Amino acid sequence: MGQALQGKEEQFSYIKNRVSMLNDVVQSVETPVDQEELEQVEHMIQSLNRKVIRFQEDREEEA
Repeated sequence: MGQALQGKEEQFSYIKNRVSMLNDVVQSVETPVDQEELEQVEHMIQSLNRKVIRFQEDREEEA
């Protein structure tokens, strides 16, 4: 696993970068979209969602 992100700004910067990367992937997909490409996008979204939830939990623990 990677190094833990400590600060709120660092965590949000990570999220922004991942959203940008997801956007790049989606923009690069040609139509018609095949099942593998949809699964890749779904995996990226789920991974990002887990990270956002983790960052929210970190903030709740700090409060």
